[in-house]
Amino acid sequence: MKKGKWILWVAWLCAILLLVLITVFNQAKVDKFIGLTSNKEQEINFSYTVQIDKAHVLPGKEVKKGDLLVELIRPDLSSKVKIIDSKISELLAKKSIEVNDINGELQSLEIKYEIAIEKLNMQIKQNKVKLNENKKLLQSIVPINRNYFATLKYKIESLKKDKRSKQTIYESHKKQLTQKLEYINAPFEAQINELLQEKKILDQKHEKLIVYSPIDGEVGSMSYNRNSPIKAYDTILTVHSKYPKFATGYIHEDIINELVVGQKVGVSAFNKTDSSKKIVYGIIESIENRIEEIPVKLKKYKIVPLWGYKVLIKLPENNFQLGKKVMITSSLDKKSFFETKAIALLEFLKLN
Repeated sequence: MKKGKWILWVAWLCAILLLVLITVFNQAKVDKFIGLTSNKEQEINFSYTVQIDKAHVLPGKEVKKGDLLVELIRPDLSSKVKIIDSKISELLAKKSIEVNDINGELQSLEIKYEIAIEKLNMQIKQNKVKLNENKKLLQSIVPINRNYFATLKYKIESLKKDKRSKQTIYESHKKQLTQKLEYINAPFEAQINELLQEKKILDQKHEKLIVYSPIDGEVGSMSYNRNSPIKAYDTILTVHSKYPKFATGYIHEDIINELVVGQKVGVSAFNKTDSSKKIVYGIIESIENRIEEIPVKLKKYKIVPLWGYKVLIKLPENNFQLGKKVMITSSLDKKSFFETKAIALLEFLKLN
């Protein structure tokens, strides 16, 4: 009997020692801590000065990915486009004048040629008629003298030769003017095409000034009005998701931090009356290795300065409100080795 009591006393002593070890082991170790729901806003900005031409959204408006947000203009691009358009217009005007001059020469050459050929054809026809009439007249009076018509025949051949000569001169002159027209067109076309290529590049840059929503969510803030100059890298507007994608928790600087990146933690509403009581499970994305002041909203005593390590937790889709306090549970109801053994021993003692 005494031996049984001795064993029982040893068991109780072991249980007490285990409880002490549990207390020491878990002293000042993080189990639960609080945080705030947050979002990483996507900022819309550019590396050059722009202006808002048309705004299609207002702060707080719900948007879908790909929705048109704003149309912007770049003053420097607009001035460059105007300069290029002016140069193109000037080149087209010069080209038009020179081309019209040559076309005028071609038209004048063609008219003169047609008149000259028409005149020669008429003379040839007249001389042929005269020759035929004289042949008939002379045949009825005296026998035909073959040399009698030599002069008329020579004149007709001379007119035909003159016609061929004028045609050759006309075609040669026309060819020269046509080549001149091509030579004039070529440099103008080259310069105009080069300017058009520059304008195309500027137009492509201008297309990037039409901003579409990168995500499904809401418009956060708009910092400028229409036609207000926006400096390079200044935020034009922000877009964030509808539900908080992150919870930012703070662990007091005096608490032993055994959390690791990639660890699964439970996140629930801090306020018990909150409609979003369901626990969601997030993943620790980062843990700051330097301390910073804990936000006032998370302090029990607002005037007392508290410092701690910031822990960023990525959340799945949830019903939390943005900026709300949440409870973050790191243990997820897992028992340590000592806790498990102590509970088993206590259960044994209860049975005995």
